[in-house]
Amino acid sequence: MKTNHKALLHDAVSEFIQLHAFDHLMDQELAQLKSLLNQWAFEEPNQELTEKLVPYLTKVNFFVESISPAAIQLWFYAMSYNNIPVMNVTGNIVQDNNELVY
Repeated sequence: MKTNHKALLHDAVSEFIQLHAFDHLMDQELAQLKSLLNQWAFEEPNQELTEKLVPYLTKVNFFVESISPAAIQLWFYAMSYNNIPVMNVTGNIVQDNNELVY
């Protein structure tokens, strides 16, 4: 990998995949996420590639039973350390939670 920043995000996404936080994605979407992540991790900084990756990252499910607070902290640290807009992710969490409240 090119930098520690990218390795950190790669590890965080890999951990979240193992913790089933992306199980709700269709197989094709999950394959695309993995492909984009690997391409992004091993190439020079590329804004276009980052923009393709972000929509998949915002689909993470933080409400999976196996995810710990430490894993969530790692996720947000990795996102912010790579200058990936964390607010997009938190905005989706709030929106998803509002849909569940009656």
